[in-house]
Parts: sequence; structure tokens; C-alpha cells
Amino acid sequence: MDSNLITPPDIVQNNLHSVTLVDPEQSEVDAVIKFCQYSSKPFNVYVYTPNMDNLVWLEQAANTSDAVIVNSKTANYNHLCLKENTFYYGPRNFLENPRKLDDPLHYFIAHVKDDK
Repeated sequence: MDSNLITPPDIVQNNLHSVTLVDPEQSEVDAVIKFCQYSSKPFNVYVYTPNMDNLVWLEQAANTSDAVIVNSKTANYNHLCLKENTFYYGPRNFLENPRKLDDPLHYFIAHVKDDK
């Protein structure tokens, strides 16, 4: 089974591990896509950038996902960093959220390793 890259307005209902990337850089999306192409485990990867201007979809995607990964370069998505299934990376730190990553790709690599 292949991974799915999902953007607004779509929401996919299946049994794949789902991850929402919030405000990622294009290079980070490219790295995740490349990883998913060669991964033995398929993923649903929701991608949200501010120019999509669809916060309702973002909340729905985040609520549907097993994990949410937020780029903390702006304060626009701080509310998502308080959720139990949220990881974050970037310049801001959240004392109440110890789940900081170097970048989104590290989540995917760790998740595939944990399943072996």
C-alpha cells in the first residue's frame, strides 16, 4: 500500500498511520515524501501551510491524525502544541510539551523503527 499526501479540502478515512505537518518548509515536505516512497510502512501525510487559509480543515486533519507535527517558527499554531499527540520543531520551545523534534523526518524514521 502506498502513502498518501493530503491537502485541503480532502480527509482520508483508512487505517494508515496519519500525521499532520503544520507550516513545514518545502524541503521538509520533500524529505518526508521521499522517505515515504521507500518506507515499508505507508502513511497518510496531511500538509497545511498558512497560504491554504483553511483552519477548519486543519483542525479536522489534526483531530483525525495519530500525530501532529508543528513548525514553531510562528505563534500561530501554539494551541496545537498543547495537544497530547503533538510534536514540534523550530525556534520556539514549549515547557508543557517535551516532544520536540529536530525536524519532521525524525518522527517518521522513529515510527518505522518502533514498528520493527
